[in-house]
Amino acid sequence: MSYDAVIFDVDGVLIDTSRSFQAAAVDAVQAATGSDLFTSAEVRMLKEIRGFNDDWHVALAGAGWVLRADHQAFPEFVRSIDAAGGGLDGLAAVIGGPLPRELVEKVTRLAMEAYGGGTACRQLFGFDPATLNGPGRWREEIPLLAAGQIKPLIQRAGIVTGRSRLELELAFQVLGWRLPEAQVAVADDPAGNKPNPTKLLGILDNLGSRRAIYAGDARDDLELARNAQRAGATVDFCYIGPGPVPWDNVEQSFRTVTEMLAEIKVDNG
Repeated sequence: MSYDAVIFDVDGVLIDTSRSFQAAAVDAVQAATGSDLFTSAEVRMLKEIRGFNDDWHVALAGAGWVLRADHQAFPEFVRSIDAAGGGLDGLAAVIGGPLPRELVEKVTRLAMEAYGGGTACRQLFGFDPATLNGPGRWREEIPLLAAGQIKPLIQRAGIVTGRSRLELELAFQVLGWRLPEAQVAVADDPAGNKPNPTKLLGILDNLGSRRAIYAGDARDDLELARNAQRAGATVDFCYIGPGPVPWDNVEQSFRTVTEMLAEIKVDNG
């Protein structure tokens, strides 16, 4: 299949974050609740439904389950959230109301501490860790696309990520390459975050794309591509991840982004 632009999510696609953002969410729930019930397996289940592209929201859902709904098997808990609309609104519907502000602030701060640690928490979030003050989970991130692989695509590639601008700068350090500013969209403006297609549409416009492919690993990535299609863009969705695709009607799927790039053709538009 031939495309004139390839757009990437970052976490789980360009970088293996199973031991960074996802692990930080688990660390935060365990530190906030004193329970080890919430693990990486539960994180993966939340990623398959709407509204959990943000790993801090994943942590909040984990804390909500442990503190208010651990009588319910986690797969059933996740299905209930999805049926209620997904994300934090769906969580609130399932557990009988929103989490207390103090708990939200505590879990979010703990997740930031776990991710940034003593090496990057202040740089990323503006404070030093007080509870989870190790070296930082970000140091366990693994790049999945080398500079040599992206170099031929630099002028036809883009990024739409749930990372903030500072978090993406850290990602570029891990990757060892970067894209031009006009080809990158970060999550600093929450109103336009996934699955809102505005940022993706902007990048496609900057690239002059008429047929693009977007590579992601979460339900919100799929919904982003679908919303861009509804807005008139021609963009296929490619699921990146091991095992069977968790959703129907996905145009492409590969275990890794390297496998995807070996199979598709990206021309100059």
